[in-house]
Amino acid sequence: MRRLCIALLLLALLIWGSWWSLHAVEQVTDRIVREIEAGDLDKAHQHWDDAQLLLGSLLLHDEIDQADRLFDRVLAAYQKDENSEDFLLDCTELLAQLNHLPDLERPSFINLL
Repeated sequence: MRRLCIALLLLALLIWGSWWSLHAVEQVTDRIVREIEAGDLDKAHQHWDDAQLLLGSLLLHDEIDQADRLFDRVLAAYQKDENSEDFLLDCTELLAQLNHLPDLERPSFINLL
């Protein structure tokens, strides 16, 4: 009976940890996406830099590196001309990448493999 209780406690802890990590990633990325959509790129980039430790511990580094490179491209294009086609394309790609990050944490059969 004691082993069963310990196993159930560990299972509950794992489920809670999975839910927390999904919620944390969604909260961070949603905030950054809202700031980008509002046109506040400097604030969004600051929040992205602040969240690197959390995201780096929860997500694949390749996904974070890709979003980081996109952020750099968006900021560079924004400095040149915020209405340029390059800026709009890079910004759209960055938003898509940021919206994709929480999907990596969603519990699914594919994520288990």
